[in-house]
Amino acid sequence: MSPNPSRMDSSHSHVITKRKWRALLSLAQSGNAEAQWEIGYCHEFGAVDKSVTVLASVDLLEAKRWYERSAALGYSAAQGALSTLLSSGEATSRDYAGAIYWAKKAIAQGDASAAHNLGTIYRDQKKPAMAFRCYQRAVSMGANDSLLQVGLCYLFGFGTKQNFAEAQRCLEQLIASGAATICQRSKEDALYWMAILSLVGIGGKKKSIGHVRHMLESANADDDHEQANEILNILGKSKYLSA
Repeated sequence: MSPNPSRMDSSHSHVITKRKWRALLSLAQSGNAEAQWEIGYCHEFGAVDKSVTVLASVDLLEAKRWYERSAALGYSAAQGALSTLLSSGEATSRDYAGAIYWAKKAIAQGDASAAHNLGTIYRDQKKPAMAFRCYQRAVSMGANDSLLQVGLCYLFGFGTKQNFAEAQRCLEQLIASGAATICQRSKEDALYWMAILSLVGIGGKKKSIGHVRHMLESANADDDHEQANEILNILGKSKYLSA
């Protein structure tokens, strides 16, 4: 199987010292579940030292083997990681049954990200109601990023009754969340969808073009949000209007 290019990017590799890498290997080989998970993580994304010397190359099959060892010992992070890997089909052929099994194991231990991943699995399996419930559960477990999916489910009536007010509430809650509790991309996507709602007047009074433009420019602050940028090309960007 060809490696995933995004995983080969050294800027996303795990950075550790050679000394720590050797210590991790020793602990993992002696049966330490946390160390086994971390070795798996290193092989999933690659590991380098400060001089960018490769300590662990990206090897998804090896990552899967270490996750399996750690997951079998009950380590929830490994169970969640294994579920994600199995559902992606990147290491081996996609295994939804295994992914669901390990996601439920991790959820039982309070892993909110596993609840989100389980929602995505059910979404891909065309089980919208189950997907929606899992996204809701992830939010209740503290995964604020999952507010985006809950909001979109309400917006499009996916797995639940369409409710524009609830969609807007979820998106606003995500946007207001602290930076430490959400991914930047989730906030950018929420801003994009709030701009769309405002632009077409869904959920209340239509906002001014200036307000919509501000939200879209916030979503595209790093110039990496293609959809927001496409609409800005139509509405016009502040820097061009003020030039």
